[in-house]
Amino acid sequence: MIGNKFHFLIAGSTGLIGSALLEMMLNNDQVAKVSILVRNPISAEHPNLNVIEVDFENMDESVIAPNVDGLLCCLGTTMAQAGGKDAFRRVDYEYVVKLAVFSQRKKVPQFHVVSAAGASPTSKIFYNKVKGRMEMEVQKLAKIRSIYIYRPSMLLGDRTEFRLAESVGKFFMNVFSFMIPKSSKAIFDTQVAESMIKNALQSKKGSHVITNAEMIEPSDSVA
Repeated sequence: MIGNKFHFLIAGSTGLIGSALLEMMLNNDQVAKVSILVRNPISAEHPNLNVIEVDFENMDESVIAPNVDGLLCCLGTTMAQAGGKDAFRRVDYEYVVKLAVFSQRKKVPQFHVVSAAGASPTSKIFYNKVKGRMEMEVQKLAKIRSIYIYRPSMLLGDRTEFRLAESVGKFFMNVFSFMIPKSSKAIFDTQVAESMIKNALQSKKGSHVITNAEMIEPSDSVA
């Protein structure tokens, strides 16, 4: 804490959910400081923003800024972006688990991480299996007071890169939204970010899995 206000650390702040989360936090009166872990220098400036450049391949617990009240991890990629299964696993599993372990060592009381709907360590789908294994390892860290795992379905938002298959999927999700249960509906990046900041500001002890339906509940619209 800084005074009676929060200091949060975000990993993955340049991604779809992370960028929405960063903007919300910088504009929240209960947040005094937001530190972000970035691979490359960025031009963003704000009086409450602290930018930490990190080599994710060789990072250690020193990447955890002092007096952090919670680490919110929005790291994530695709196999196409990463260049293969091994590279995907490094980002979505190894980097995330390392940050969780570092958080425990540095006595950070909260760890929040974006996973995916369908995540399971026994899934036959590689993406879901990696996410499930990540969740399993994070939940083993019993010394972290509050662990929150978010499982969004297909994400809606303004991506910088174009993904054809995802765009087609979003189209059908929107057209048939009325037929799709909340557990599987497409969800806006801002809805996930809103859930993350709400839970970070009012964290409860223990491990919590936040479903897609729970994140959509405040607003049913995904059009």
